[in-house]
Amino acid sequence: MPNNFDSVAFMDTLTEGGLSEKQAKALTSAMIQLMDSHLVTRDYLDLRLAQLKSELIQWITQWTFGAVVVQTGVIAVLFKLMH
Repeated sequence: MPNNFDSVAFMDTLTEGGLSEKQAKALTSAMIQLMDSHLVTRDYLDLRLAQLKSELIQWITQWTFGAVVVQTGVIAVLFKLMH
């Protein structure tokens, strides 16, 4: 459950709005379950960011290596044509 969600205040708001205590408890419970299933933690975001950085570095490295190989081939062909 998120640290800043006050379930008691939420239930109080629901009962003040006309819901019975039983309805307010059920709705609060459903709300907590919904939030728990859809919120991500800071640790998860940090891990995913590290994975994405790693994938990006790997992609850039592969692309750069490929570009160097192509560039070397072009230079070799040009030298061959010049001689």
